[in-house]
Amino acid sequence: MKKIHIFGIDIEKIENLKCKLEKYDFIYSEDSPELVICYGGDGIFLIAERVFPGIPKILIKGSKVSNKGYDIKVEEVIERYLRKEFTIQNLKKIKATCKGRFETKELIGVNDIVIRNTLPTEAIRFKVWINGKEIESGLGEFIGDGVVVSTVYGSSKGAYFYSITKESFDEGIGLAFNNITEKKEMQIVSDGKIEIEIVRGPGVLVADNNRDFINLEKGDKILIEEVDSYAKRIVLNHV
Repeated sequence: MKKIHIFGIDIEKIENLKCKLEKYDFIYSEDSPELVICYGGDGIFLIAERVFPGIPKILIKGSKVSNKGYDIKVEEVIERYLRKEFTIQNLKKIKATCKGRFETKELIGVNDIVIRNTLPTEAIRFKVWINGKEIESGLGEFIGDGVVVSTVYGSSKGAYFYSITKESFDEGIGLAFNNITEKKEMQIVSDGKIEIEIVRGPGVLVADNNRDFINLEKGDKILIEEVDSYAKRIVLNHV
């Protein structure tokens, strides 16, 4: 019997969904599931991936702002799953390695890595390199709110990257400049690395909706790249 877990923030709704699973051939697991049903908005999938990395997940819409969840009953999801009416989409993750004065820290995301100003009233200044080549700025450095570096999954409609660029992409990672003082087109990087140096802070480095952020200051260097690690999203057939 396959072990299953339902992940969400609406405890009462989750308990109701758990009751509906009793007629199926599953064992409910709190810590070692083989399948995770994510109930809520799109961000629930990202949180669940941090809790249960690499475990196949399916998102059921439990919020009006969900763009990627299925708006169907949990019973139908389970029945389709048992009939193997699905494929598994492997979503490549992205990693940011921050080298500060005293230590090196890492964050991993499914959607995006964001570097931005800590204070809304104060811009940060930074430089950017793609595969070792510096992206030129008319001022010698970029000034603004920061950058968003997105995966393919994180470039879809409704995500932060798309809100800036109004575009998505199919491979590699995307770099979008966020509210800077000069016009700069987005960059798509395939099989490469993006490096960013903070010229003036303060700033913050975040991944997805993870609240464990990294504070940034002058001189910090951040390396952003794809990693051979995947989130597994279950995609139902003909929905």
